[in-house]
Parts: sequence; structure tokens; C-alpha cells
Amino acid sequence: MGLAALAALSLGACAAMGPEKDIAVTMPDGERATIIAHEQSVPDFFLSRDGMKINYIVRGEPTDKQRAAVAAVEKACRLYVGVVRPSNLVAVIANGAVYATAGYIGLNLGARAFAGADPVQYGRYGAAASGFAGAANGVVTIGGQTYTYENCGREVFDLFPHYGVHVLQKSPY
Repeated sequence: MGLAALAALSLGACAAMGPEKDIAVTMPDGERATIIAHEQSVPDFFLSRDGMKINYIVRGEPTDKQRAAVAAVEKACRLYVGVVRPSNLVAVIANGAVYATAGYIGLNLGARAFAGADPVQYGRYGAAASGFAGAANGVVTIGGQTYTYENCGREVFDLFPHYGVHVLQKSPY
């Protein structure tokens, strides 16, 4: 399990969203819009911050000005995510430590109910098992950076509605 967490961290450093795909939308009265989505073949927790892209929708076809605005917002929001989110390693280690502590305390206390049981031995087992589970959970929580990134993009475009870009958020899970 610990090796899986380390593998996820190293993969997270290199995984990126795939190429952009334009999806045409035609409304019943003939109005048109385009959804710009990026193919994704890995879960969000494998994405590097530099590999994230904003999925969005515009009326008609996207213009060069809209694409430039999206590129500017993507750059700013990557910086924002780097400021407000902990490093991936911190996220994994912190979750592992919290779970390990809870596992030690829980099994240590629980072992006291059984005559002859060694509370310290049970506590160590609980710490190890729970710590690995917590580290795995820490890897999954890295996916939350995608929501933070997309939320940033949505808020920026809400400030500048004249660009006509609407960010499409997805669940990180």
C-alpha cells in the first residue's frame, strides 16, 4: 500500500489531461454552442498541477480571444492552486499520520478489554494498518486540487462575463 502511494505521487508528477475535443450543441431553435472538453484517461489524483485544463462552453464557436482568455486563466489558476493547496507529499503524509495515530489509539484501547492482550502490540498493528490506509486516502484527496482549479477558473470568468466563457466543473471522484 505504501508503494502504491509513492507510485501515485510519482505518476501525479507527469500525468496530464489529453487533447481538447469540441462538442457541438444545437438547441431546438437553432442556437449553437460549443463545449470544449479535454480527454482524461487517469483519475484526477494522478494529474499534475501543470497538466490540468479547464473544460468550458461558449456560444457558437470559440474565438481566438476566448481561447487566449482561457489560457490566461489556466495559468493564473495553476499558480493559485500551488499557493492554497499543500504539496502532494504533505497531503499523503499528513493523512497517513492522522490515520496511524487514530489506529494506534483505537486498537491500544480496544486491546485492554481482552485479558492477556498486549495493548502496545495491538496499537502498533493498528497504526501500521491505518497509516497505510490513510496514505492511500491522502492520494485520493489530491484529486481535490482539480475542483480548486476549476472553481478558480469559474470565479475569474464570473468577473469578466464579456468573454462569454462558462467553466464546466466536474467531480474529482
